[in-house]
Amino acid sequence: MSTRKYTKIEGPTIDSVPLIYKHKIPIQKTYKFWEGLKEGKIFATRCKKCGRIYFPPQADCSDDFSSDMEWVELPKFGVLEAFTKVYARPQGFDDVDPYVIGIATLENGVRVMGWVDPPDEKCVKVGNRVELTIRVIKDRHIIYLRDLSCT
Repeated sequence: MSTRKYTKIEGPTIDSVPLIYKHKIPIQKTYKFWEGLKEGKIFATRCKKCGRIYFPPQADCSDDFSSDMEWVELPKFGVLEAFTKVYARPQGFDDVDPYVIGIATLENGVRVMGWVDPPDEKCVKVGNRVELTIRVIKDRHIIYLRDLSCT
């Protein structure tokens, strides 16, 4: 017996697109990034030719098409530039409580997106200093922007 609840829909409708899609993602060229998260470090790549820093890391420079990249560890501190609360969680996180995501500009100018801690929109403010941290949620390493004004 199904436990699903159905709501009568009035008016025209369209079918939604099924979202279940799982595949293996090759990480050979970005392996250091994934291993770094396990060690509490966040890495980006920098083009040795032009100096542009990429986050998330890229294997090739989109400015000069060079593949001569090096790994750089990102600074741990930055400034919160924007944030929003996520109520409609993406597939895979639908059983996680609503959370706040934000974008921070780090001390070296690189922008990083992460979950905001604490997830309290009353305390968190654009312009607040944040510290990058990493937590494991559902076997995934998630980057957090810990608001230093709310602790």
